[in-house]
Amino acid sequence: MSTTTTPTSPTALARVRAIAGSEFRLIARSKAVLFSATALPLMFAAFLFVQRETAVEASDDTTASVGMVSMVVMFFVMFTVYITATTTLVTRRQDLFLKRLRSGESSDLVILTGLLVPPVLLCLGQTVLVLVAMVALGNGMPGAWWWLLAALVGLLASSVTAATATAALTPNASAAQISSMPYVALALGTLIASPMTENRWLDLTPGGALVTLVRAAYEMDVYGNVGVAVAGLALWTYFGYDLSKRLFRWEPRH
Repeated sequence: MSTTTTPTSPTALARVRAIAGSEFRLIARSKAVLFSATALPLMFAAFLFVQRETAVEASDDTTASVGMVSMVVMFFVMFTVYITATTTLVTRRQDLFLKRLRSGESSDLVILTGLLVPPVLLCLGQTVLVLVAMVALGNGMPGAWWWLLAALVGLLASSVTAATATAALTPNASAAQISSMPYVALALGTLIASPMTENRWLDLTPGGALVTLVRAAYEMDVYGNVGVAVAGLALWTYFGYDLSKRLFRWEPRH
Protein backbone atom coordinates (compact mmCIF):
# COMPACT_ATOMS: atom_id res chain seq x y z
CA MET A 1 0.00 0.00 0.00
CA SER A 2 1.51 3.31 -1.06
CA THR A 3 0.91 6.61 0.56
CA THR A 4 1.15 10.01 -1.00
CA THR A 5 2.05 13.18 0.76
CA THR A 6 0.56 16.50 -0.16
CA PRO A 7 3.12 19.31 -0.13
CA THR A 8 2.17 22.04 2.27
CA SER A 9 2.39 25.66 1.22
CA PRO A 10 4.71 27.97 3.18
CA THR A 11 3.20 29.77 6.12
CA ALA A 12 2.76 33.53 6.11
CA LEU A 13 5.76 33.88 8.44
CA ALA A 14 7.92 31.77 6.12
CA ARG A 15 6.94 33.97 3.17
CA VAL A 16 7.76 37.12 5.14
CA ARG A 17 11.16 35.69 6.03
CA ALA A 18 11.85 34.74 2.42
CA ILE A 19 10.90 38.20 1.09
CA ALA A 20 12.83 39.93 3.87
CA GLY A 21 15.91 37.81 3.22
CA SER A 22 15.80 38.68 -0.46
CA GLU A 23 15.40 42.36 0.39
CA PHE A 24 18.37 42.28 2.77
CA ARG A 25 20.52 40.93 -0.06
CA LEU A 26 19.30 43.62 -2.46
CA ILE A 27 20.05 46.36 0.08
CA ALA A 28 23.56 44.96 0.59
CA ARG A 29 24.19 45.02 -3.16
CA SER A 30 23.08 48.63 -3.61
CA LYS A 31 25.91 50.94 -2.52
CA ALA A 32 23.69 54.05 -2.48
CA VAL A 33 20.95 52.45 -0.36
CA LEU A 34 23.47 50.76 1.93
CA PHE A 35 25.25 54.09 2.50
CA SER A 36 22.06 56.04 3.28
CA ALA A 37 20.67 53.26 5.49
CA THR A 38 23.79 52.43 7.51
CA ALA A 39 26.90 54.56 7.00
CA LEU A 40 25.22 57.97 6.95
CA PRO A 41 23.26 57.55 10.22
CA LEU A 42 26.31 56.10 11.98
CA MET A 43 28.48 58.97 10.76
CA PHE A 44 25.93 61.41 12.15
CA ALA A 45 25.97 59.59 15.50
CA ALA A 46 29.76 59.80 15.56
CA PHE A 47 29.54 63.54 14.91
CA LEU A 48 27.20 63.91 17.90
CA PHE A 49 29.65 62.01 20.10
CA VAL A 50 32.40 64.46 19.16
CA GLN A 51 30.14 67.42 19.96
CA ARG A 52 28.85 66.08 23.28
CA GLU A 53 31.26 67.98 25.53
CA THR A 54 30.39 71.23 23.79
CA ALA A 55 26.68 70.53 24.31
CA VAL A 56 27.22 69.77 28.01
CA GLU A 57 29.13 73.03 28.51
CA ALA A 58 26.34 74.98 26.79
CA SER A 59 23.56 73.45 28.93
CA ASP A 60 23.87 70.50 31.31
CA ASP A 61 24.43 66.76 31.14
CA THR A 62 20.76 65.72 31.09
CA THR A 63 19.76 68.30 28.48
CA ALA A 64 22.68 67.24 26.30
CA SER A 65 21.65 63.58 26.68
CA VAL A 66 18.06 64.36 25.66
CA GLY A 67 19.24 66.30 22.62
CA MET A 68 21.63 63.58 21.47
CA VAL A 69 19.14 60.75 21.94
CA SER A 70 16.38 62.68 20.15
CA MET A 71 18.63 63.48 17.19
CA VAL A 72 19.98 59.93 16.93
CA VAL A 73 16.55 58.29 17.01
CA MET A 74 15.03 60.75 14.52
CA PHE A 75 17.97 60.63 12.11
CA PHE A 76 18.12 56.82 12.15
CA VAL A 77 14.38 56.44 11.60
CA MET A 78 14.25 59.02 8.81
CA PHE A 79 17.20 57.70 6.81
CA THR A 80 17.30 54.00 7.65
CA VAL A 81 13.54 53.44 7.60
CA TYR A 82 11.56 56.20 5.92
CA ILE A 83 13.80 57.08 2.96
CA THR A 84 15.01 53.50 2.46
CA ALA A 85 11.47 52.07 2.58
CA THR A 86 10.13 54.71 0.21
CA THR A 87 12.91 54.08 -2.32
CA THR A 88 12.54 50.31 -1.95
CA LEU A 89 8.79 50.24 -2.60
CA VAL A 90 9.02 52.56 -5.62
CA THR A 91 11.95 50.63 -7.11
CA ARG A 92 10.35 47.22 -6.59
CA ARG A 93 7.16 48.52 -8.21
CA GLN A 94 9.05 49.90 -11.21
CA ASP A 95 10.88 46.64 -11.89
CA LEU A 96 7.57 44.71 -11.55
CA PHE A 97 8.82 42.82 -8.49
CA LEU A 98 5.69 43.78 -6.53
CA LYS A 99 3.48 42.58 -9.37
CA ARG A 100 5.26 39.22 -9.50
CA LEU A 101 4.99 38.77 -5.75
CA ARG A 102 1.31 39.65 -5.78
CA SER A 103 0.61 37.09 -8.51
CA GLY A 104 1.70 34.35 -6.09
CA GLU A 105 0.12 33.12 -2.88
CA SER A 106 1.39 35.88 -0.62
CA SER A 107 -1.12 38.42 0.66
CA ASP A 108 -0.59 42.17 0.35
CA LEU A 109 0.22 42.38 4.06
CA VAL A 110 2.82 39.61 3.82
CA ILE A 111 4.50 41.28 0.84
CA LEU A 112 4.69 44.73 2.43
CA THR A 113 5.81 43.29 5.76
CA GLY A 114 8.59 41.33 4.10
CA LEU A 115 9.82 44.40 2.23
CA LEU A 116 9.64 46.71 5.25
CA VAL A 117 11.14 44.40 7.88
CA PRO A 118 14.80 44.84 6.73
CA PRO A 119 15.01 48.65 7.16
CA VAL A 120 13.13 48.44 10.48
CA LEU A 121 15.52 45.77 11.81
CA LEU A 122 18.53 47.74 10.58
CA CYS A 123 17.22 50.82 12.38
CA LEU A 124 16.57 48.95 15.62
CA GLY A 125 20.02 47.36 15.56
CA GLN A 126 21.78 50.66 14.89
CA THR A 127 19.74 52.54 17.47
CA VAL A 128 20.36 49.99 20.24
CA LEU A 129 24.08 49.84 19.38
CA VAL A 130 24.49 53.62 19.45
CA LEU A 131 22.39 54.15 22.60
CA VAL A 132 24.42 51.50 24.45
CA ALA A 133 27.62 53.18 23.26
CA MET A 134 26.29 56.56 24.40
CA VAL A 135 25.58 55.22 27.90
CA ALA A 136 29.04 53.59 28.02
CA LEU A 137 30.65 56.92 27.08
CA GLY A 138 28.87 58.82 29.82
CA ASN A 139 25.48 59.69 28.40
CA GLY A 140 22.74 59.53 31.02
CA MET A 141 20.53 56.44 31.34
CA PRO A 142 16.83 57.28 31.12
CA GLY A 143 14.99 56.63 34.38
CA ALA A 144 11.60 56.20 32.70
CA TRP A 145 12.91 54.16 29.74
CA TRP A 146 9.43 53.07 28.67
CA TRP A 147 8.74 56.53 27.24
CA LEU A 148 11.83 56.21 25.07
CA LEU A 149 10.57 52.81 23.89
CA ALA A 150 7.14 54.33 23.15
CA ALA A 151 8.82 57.11 21.17
CA LEU A 152 10.87 54.66 19.10
CA VAL A 153 7.94 52.31 18.39
CA GLY A 154 5.58 55.18 17.55
CA LEU A 155 8.10 56.89 15.29
CA LEU A 156 8.88 53.62 13.50
CA ALA A 157 5.20 52.86 12.93
CA SER A 158 4.38 56.35 11.65
CA SER A 159 7.45 56.40 9.39
CA VAL A 160 6.65 52.99 7.88
CA THR A 161 3.11 54.04 6.94
CA ALA A 162 4.41 57.44 5.78
CA ALA A 163 6.92 55.67 3.53
CA THR A 164 4.18 53.51 2.01
CA ALA A 165 2.01 56.58 1.44
CA THR A 166 4.91 58.51 -0.09
CA ALA A 167 5.68 55.59 -2.40
CA ALA A 168 2.04 55.61 -3.48
CA LEU A 169 2.47 59.23 -4.64
CA THR A 170 5.93 58.82 -6.19
CA PRO A 171 6.01 58.05 -9.92
CA ASN A 172 9.51 56.56 -10.15
CA ALA A 173 12.66 55.81 -8.17
CA SER A 174 14.50 58.96 -9.27
CA ALA A 175 11.71 61.07 -7.78
CA ALA A 176 11.78 59.29 -4.41
CA GLN A 177 14.55 61.49 -3.02
CA ILE A 178 12.45 64.58 -3.77
CA SER A 179 9.04 63.24 -2.73
CA SER A 180 10.41 62.11 0.65
CA MET A 181 11.85 65.53 1.55
CA PRO A 182 8.61 67.19 2.84
CA TYR A 183 8.09 64.59 5.56
CA VAL A 184 11.79 64.60 6.50
CA ALA A 185 11.72 68.41 6.70
CA LEU A 186 8.61 68.29 8.87
CA ALA A 187 10.08 65.71 11.23
CA LEU A 188 13.48 67.37 11.60
CA GLY A 189 12.05 70.88 11.67
CA THR A 190 9.64 70.14 14.51
CA LEU A 191 12.39 68.23 16.33
CA ILE A 192 14.55 71.37 16.31
CA ALA A 193 11.68 73.79 17.00
CA SER A 194 10.15 71.89 19.91
CA PRO A 195 12.83 72.67 22.55
CA MET A 196 12.78 76.35 21.52
CA THR A 197 9.08 76.94 22.08
CA GLU A 198 6.43 75.93 24.57
CA ASN A 199 3.78 75.36 21.92
CA ARG A 200 1.91 72.23 23.00
CA TRP A 201 0.53 71.70 19.50
CA LEU A 202 4.00 70.50 18.49
CA ASP A 203 3.26 67.29 20.40
CA LEU A 204 1.05 66.38 17.46
CA THR A 205 4.04 66.45 15.08
CA PRO A 206 6.63 63.65 14.75
CA GLY A 207 9.53 65.76 16.01
CA GLY A 208 7.61 67.42 18.83
CA ALA A 209 6.23 64.10 20.04
CA LEU A 210 9.70 62.57 20.06
CA VAL A 211 11.20 65.43 22.09
CA THR A 212 8.37 65.31 24.65
CA LEU A 213 8.67 61.54 25.12
CA VAL A 214 12.47 61.58 25.35
CA ARG A 215 12.31 64.39 27.94
CA ALA A 216 9.79 62.31 29.88
CA ALA A 217 12.13 59.31 29.65
CA TYR A 218 14.89 61.37 31.27
CA GLU A 219 12.38 62.65 33.85
CA MET A 220 12.70 66.26 32.74
CA ASP A 221 9.91 68.84 32.71
CA VAL A 222 7.92 68.58 29.48
CA TYR A 223 6.29 71.49 27.70
CA GLY A 224 3.43 69.39 26.41
CA ASN A 225 1.79 66.13 27.44
CA VAL A 226 3.05 62.59 26.93
CA GLY A 227 -0.47 61.36 26.21
CA VAL A 228 -0.87 63.91 23.43
CA ALA A 229 2.57 62.97 22.07
CA VAL A 230 1.64 59.28 21.89
CA ALA A 231 -1.69 60.21 20.29
CA GLY A 232 0.15 62.39 17.77
CA LEU A 233 2.35 59.51 16.62
CA ALA A 234 -0.71 57.26 16.46
CA LEU A 235 -2.50 59.81 14.27
CA TRP A 236 0.43 60.05 11.86
CA THR A 237 0.48 56.26 11.69
CA TYR A 238 -3.22 56.19 10.86
CA PHE A 239 -2.95 58.96 8.25
CA GLY A 240 -0.18 57.09 6.47
CA TYR A 241 -2.10 53.84 6.63
CA ASP A 242 -5.28 55.43 5.27
CA LEU A 243 -3.47 57.10 2.37
CA SER A 244 -1.63 53.87 1.56
CA LYS A 245 -4.81 51.84 1.63
CA ARG A 246 -6.54 54.20 -0.81
CA LEU A 247 -3.67 55.17 -3.12
CA PHE A 248 -0.96 52.49 -3.15
CA ARG A 249 -0.39 50.88 -6.54
CA TRP A 250 1.29 47.56 -7.25
CA GLU A 251 2.18 48.31 -10.86
CA PRO A 252 4.24 51.17 -12.32
CA ARG A 253 2.62 54.59 -12.39
CA HIS A 254 2.26 56.21 -15.82
